[in-house]
Amino acid sequence: MFKVLSTTDADVHFEKTLLCAHHGFGKTTQAIHVQREYGKTLIISLEGGLKSLSLVSIDVIPVTSWDDAHDPEKGVFSFRGTMSMITGAEFKSMGYKAIFIDSVTELSDQLMSFLEEKHKDNKNTFDKWGDNSRLMIAALKWMRDLDMHVVCTCLLAEEEDDNGQTTYWPMVKGGKVSKQIPALFDHVFCGKRKTAEVDGELKVTRYLVTDQVQGHYAKARDPRRRLLPVEKCDDITVLFAKMQMNDEEWAKHSSNINKLASTKAATTEK
Repeated sequence: MFKVLSTTDADVHFEKTLLCAHHGFGKTTQAIHVQREYGKTLIISLEGGLKSLSLVSIDVIPVTSWDDAHDPEKGVFSFRGTMSMITGAEFKSMGYKAIFIDSVTELSDQLMSFLEEKHKDNKNTFDKWGDNSRLMIAALKWMRDLDMHVVCTCLLAEEEDDNGQTTYWPMVKGGKVSKQIPALFDHVFCGKRKTAEVDGELKVTRYLVTDQVQGHYAKARDPRRRLLPVEKCDDITVLFAKMQMNDEEWAKHSSNINKLASTKAATTEK
């Protein structure tokens, strides 16, 4: 039977997101927001740094290699083995609504370790880097195309362009791969932290860059153009909510924001 979906169908509106930030922004903490907003979430943890999630219960698979030993009964997982698990019927029956990969940087490191062993006797280094590009992009496309919400985290790398300007890209092995990655996702957000002294105390403010601002190659597929280029926010699901509101909800939301701003301004004047 010939059947198509519409772009207005709810079941085709999964969020496919890459969040890039330096250490300390709170990338891993986003898993809490994702599970709260969308439901049962699975973390594929490649970094092992889950201390920030110790007060909540979220399912996790700790991946320690690209394609080495994989024995779930013993708590040993490879990325390739995990991919096979997730494509199986048992996984589909478990009711996951979102998958959270933490992080693409560590996945890239694991892939390179695998390739260095595979090509250790090969003097042609182009083969290794060719495999790196092919396998990394294929892995990210596989994750992106899962029938659920997908959030991938990644460290942010600084690079100087030909004009001497600093640009920011996903931190992975291979410059060409780094430049390809943003095109694979619907949303690419860059997390930033700013520390300032306010009334004698240090205050940390977090922002999410959603567009190409000051060398950040961020983007958002935001059909109503509601997101600001830089959002004073540290929760990616807040941005999703802004993009998904219907016109009536958005008008009410904007009205509430304006009322809060007016109240704050009046209080400050007093």
